[in-house]
Amino acid sequence: MKPDNYCVTCKGTKNMCGLGYCPILKKIHAQHKQSKTLKQDLFGSSNEAFVGSANYPNVSWGPVLSLDENKGMREVYEEGYEKVMEYRSAMVKGRRFGGIRPHKRSVEETQEAALSVRPVDLEVNFSKVPRYDMRFSSVVAPTGASAPMRRVKVCDNPKIPRVVDTLIDEGRKAKDTVIELFAKGLDNYYITNVLSVGKLGLVENRILVPTRWSITATDDMLGKHLAERVRKHKQLNRVWVFSHESFSNHYEVMIAPGAWEFENFEAWCPKSIWNLGGSRARVSSEYEPFGGRSKYAASQAGAYYAVRLAVLEFLDQIRRQGRVVAIREVYEGYQVPVGVFQVRENARDAMKNHQMYSGVGEALELISKRLRLPLGEYTKRSKIIGQRNLLEFF
Repeated sequence: MKPDNYCVTCKGTKNMCGLGYCPILKKIHAQHKQSKTLKQDLFGSSNEAFVGSANYPNVSWGPVLSLDENKGMREVYEEGYEKVMEYRSAMVKGRRFGGIRPHKRSVEETQEAALSVRPVDLEVNFSKVPRYDMRFSSVVAPTGASAPMRRVKVCDNPKIPRVVDTLIDEGRKAKDTVIELFAKGLDNYYITNVLSVGKLGLVENRILVPTRWSITATDDMLGKHLAERVRKHKQLNRVWVFSHESFSNHYEVMIAPGAWEFENFEAWCPKSIWNLGGSRARVSSEYEPFGGRSKYAASQAGAYYAVRLAVLEFLDQIRRQGRVVAIREVYEGYQVPVGVFQVRENARDAMKNHQMYSGVGEALELISKRLRLPLGEYTKRSKIIGQRNLLEFF
């Protein structure tokens, strides 16, 4: 791989440049430091936890405390890019070091808060005054300040659904519990928290799961479950096209008649966060055949699974299947990564806006007018709309 492709693939997570740190994220971090008065003892609300991945299995963990109004990720997304930054900068992360199998009493307060479906009041005592040190990730939502903590106390009654307590006590496999929680109406954000704080799976195997891993694992497990259902549905008889743009991310999704297949493109345009110095767009593609895939989508990481989940939610809702081509173009306005949640919610919004066509040619003509890159940049890479396959649609 050429060095100028490193950033698009790495997105600050794989140290592909060999520097030991991401110079892009370091620059952003320096530009977004804030100066607010913080104390060693803080009172706020939370039902969010964070488990680090650095030095695994000797990870840190703790609650993410809101010093402002506590909102859900969907609600935050709807307020827009700048508001996301403002809101997340008011979050303080407590860090306790104890590995992936911490002593029960040291972690149970954080677990209680994470299991609650509504924010609960917490009192956190830090070993030093938290320092604003805003970090950015392509997967995890940022937080403003952080510090090692001595203890955390839940000062409220957590609202934990009875079904959650029941399933946790039963100690079934994590995958089965994730699917059951989703079927009971609990969203992927809640499930991610429960998985991350080590409350799922066989009791003897339970461990804390780094947040960045649990986000992608939840999307993947739910996606595979929905794909099993979608493969049994009838095939679409028309071509559907979906479109949406927000956070300087533009989405086009085409679903054509046929059995389930999924192809996802990402194009990082020049001057976007992972292609700041590039003179042309960097395009990656990931593909999934009818039977699914077992190999990790390394070139797109969590974004692939987030888009796939949004598409499968829609197909299962209308009880249909089809051949899916999803395109995400990232523009120069996306200068600070705020986590994969915006990819998921953007894709979900795209699936609310559709048009129908009798053929793929007509649909692609419309799509090409809304994309910044020439359509050929995608069709020449596509396993679904490549030239050898294009005639199948007419």
